[in-house]
Amino acid sequence: MRTRPLAREIGIALAFKLIALIALYVAFFGPAHRTRVTPAQMAEALSVAAPR
Repeated sequence: MRTRPLAREIGIALAFKLIALIALYVAFFGPAHRTRVTPAQMAEALSVAAPR
């Protein structure tokens, strides 16, 4: 069974968009860009910002 040209173009476009989304995620939101926060740092931040 042959694939219709329109279906093939749509499949290629969706594959390209999926690859682009994965590349953007890795470039901007990947584990290398995450800040490490320790419980002590979080406690300090919350205690300073707490209203009295």
